[in-house]
Amino acid sequence: MTFERQKTGQLGEEIASQFLRKLGYKIKERNYRSNFGELDIIARTAEYLVFCEVKTKQGVGGVHPSLSVTKKKRKKLRQLGEFYISQGHLMHLQPRFDVIAVQLVDEKPPIIDHYINAF
Repeated sequence: MTFERQKTGQLGEEIASQFLRKLGYKIKERNYRSNFGELDIIARTAEYLVFCEVKTKQGVGGVHPSLSVTKKKRKKLRQLGEFYISQGHLMHLQPRFDVIAVQLVDEKPPIIDHYINAF
């Protein structure tokens, strides 16, 4: 991954975290890593443990960033979520998998699409 793409991804994750906080979510972890991979954001609401995959891109043309969450990626994210819960984290909450797509457009505010219970 190039430095520029990594920087764009980090910015998107920060924007997504701020977006979730404004909606009342509590951010529990960011960039949670295990031997299986990484979860971008783990948040909670009163009843849900929310695993968020964040996809960010520059501009609005072409393929929407959310479409890069493939079937293989969804399977891996589910495994990561199950592993996280198996480690004793917030087991009383219902797990949910969301996708947040962030599009960065010049100096304008980012375009944020939040797909709740995306898979």
